[in-house]
Amino acid sequence: MREPVATAATSDPTAEDLMASPALAGLVSCIAGPVGRRVTTVKLVDVIDRLDSVDEGALVVLTEATSRELLNYRLDMALRLAGSSGAAGLVLTDGREEIPATAATIAERSGIAVLRAGSGTNPADIILRANREIAGGAEAALARAAESLAALLDAEARQADPAGLLEAVSQAVGLPFELRAPRPGERCAPVMVDEDVDEHVCGPAVVGELGTAVDLVVQLAAAAVARARASARQAEQMPELSRAELLTEFLLAGPDASDRLMDRLRSAGVAVDWWHAVIRIEPERDPTAAKDELASYQLRQRIARVGSDAARAVGGVWQSALVGPGLLLVRMERRDPGPSSGKDLAALAAEIVRTIRARVDDVALVCGIGTSHQGAAGLRASAAEAHAAVAAARTARRLNTPVSFDGVGMQRTVIEWYASDTAREMVDHLLEPIDRLGGRRAEEAIRTLQLYLDNQGSTARTAELMHLHRNAVAYRIKRIFDILDVDSSDPDIRLMLQLACRARSLRPQ
Repeated sequence: MREPVATAATSDPTAEDLMASPALAGLVSCIAGPVGRRVTTVKLVDVIDRLDSVDEGALVVLTEATSRELLNYRLDMALRLAGSSGAAGLVLTDGREEIPATAATIAERSGIAVLRAGSGTNPADIILRANREIAGGAEAALARAAESLAALLDAEARQADPAGLLEAVSQAVGLPFELRAPRPGERCAPVMVDEDVDEHVCGPAVVGELGTAVDLVVQLAAAAVARARASARQAEQMPELSRAELLTEFLLAGPDASDRLMDRLRSAGVAVDWWHAVIRIEPERDPTAAKDELASYQLRQRIARVGSDAARAVGGVWQSALVGPGLLLVRMERRDPGPSSGKDLAALAAEIVRTIRARVDDVALVCGIGTSHQGAAGLRASAAEAHAAVAAARTARRLNTPVSFDGVGMQRTVIEWYASDTAREMVDHLLEPIDRLGGRRAEEAIRTLQLYLDNQGSTARTAELMHLHRNAVAYRIKRIFDILDVDSSDPDIRLMLQLACRARSLRPQ
């Protein structure tokens, strides 16, 4: 990359400065003579005789027709006239790439730079750009910001990486822009990727209108780099996201879809036949949920991104999934991790929780840890255990501290029983009439039935727990048994319904 050169901010630029400026870079170049004389103004000349009256320090831009006339001795004469006036340079616009040796000698002795513009270049464009560079101030600063935006858009259209984006904007502005940690006095902007600061775009510590332009440019460049980083990260994570969706579908699916989904999981590279231990993490409460559904969704997604990154950072094979409000992190191991694995997993879970809380503002978490099981049924069992441990953590108000399934006194037999396809099919069949009520009505009916059965059929105790009148509970219970079309006095039926309700409460949701 050509080293960017800034035009002078407090004095007139030289012809060399103008050629290197973003406004004229690549538009004009020197073919003879010195380029160190300062340029005070830019003038258009279409008659050679007027060269002896131009202002001292003028950069003279000749029309294309006039440039073509300057051959041999006529060019020599034009250079002598311009030299006698103290002009800084002469711009030929007929596209020639060299001049005779005699003319080059005269230019050198007269201190005049002979510049060329490409054939077809509009002289008025050269004059406008050069005068803007000489004038400096707000107009030049704004022009640089506009040129940097155009350069960034062009680089993004070419799908440039962050280094390419910064190279483009450095060339456009004529100043170096870098991706690194800020230094005192510099003008910098953070690169925000998924709401995290991912380095800074830094520009030089300049002042005045140019400093304002640099402020604008670092913001534009930081946003462009963030988009490039986010796009690259998304491309890297696409296979992972696909596996996460499959895993979510598998955990929520009924027995009839298990075989099909297991084949898809294996094809996607998920080691479904290994040993699995699940960590489930949820926000303790979501203050935005009732007010802003989008904000609630974004919070869960952010917890999922940070948590998944944190799990991968600690090492090992992990797979993540989003199930309802919970992030499921599945630790997968080829062999039985043994009885000591629970303590190690709890330490890893604690580290992941700390990382999430450090990077997600004002969030309190509940975390449950399942034990290690083998195969697809074991994956479901560990997910159910982690869900039960989360429920226990909520009840005990144990926030930001992982709770292991082994330590909460849960009925492991019920969990492992429900993890089997046969048990899940039986529960779904038994509760199907209630499920047909749909949504909240079905959930409320199952909750009412579970409380009633857990309290030995006491409508009074159930009403107290549900904050309802006992007559309302009695009506609900009668209606539920009518919907189920079973004998409410049969103890075997009541036991099976109680097990079904308890198992249903452990299903990932």
